Amino acid sequence: MGKFLNTVIIGAASGAAAAYFLSTDKGKQFKQKVKETLSAYKENPEEYHQYAAQKANEYKSAAVNTVKDYKEKMAANELTKDDVVSAVKEKASQVGDFANQTLSEVKDRLSQAAEKSEKTAEAVKAEVDDIVIDYQEEAEAADNIKD
Repeated sequence: MGKFLNTVIIGAASGAAAAYFLSTDKGKQFKQKVKETLSAYKENPEEYHQYAAQKANEYKSAAVNTVKDYKEKMAANELTKDDVVSAVKEKASQVGDFANQTLSEVKDRLSQAAEKSEKTAEAVKAEVDDIVIDYQEEAEAADNIKD
């Protein structure tokens, strides 16, 4: 019963935190960016799929090369415990750097998609405003002719 109660409390706290975040200005902006990104994805999902496949292949190649290197070193008895520990630390650091770089690239792509969507919305709004202004001017001119 204790684990269940902990799970319920954690779930309720997480839900409350998410609801609070989404009701703030930053949360609303985040929600809007997610909507824009989703619509950009819907317009061109193949581009996002290709990007994900490319990154997966890069990860796979890095892993295969690392395994090959270690197999060769183990076969030649060139590896010691310290070598393995330092190599693991180095690879972990590289993975972290790569993940940060990839995350940054994804954020940039999302920002570009949001900006593109925002520019399109602004252009449509300006066009609609021009139509409304033209209509109002025509209505005023027609009223002046009647008078």
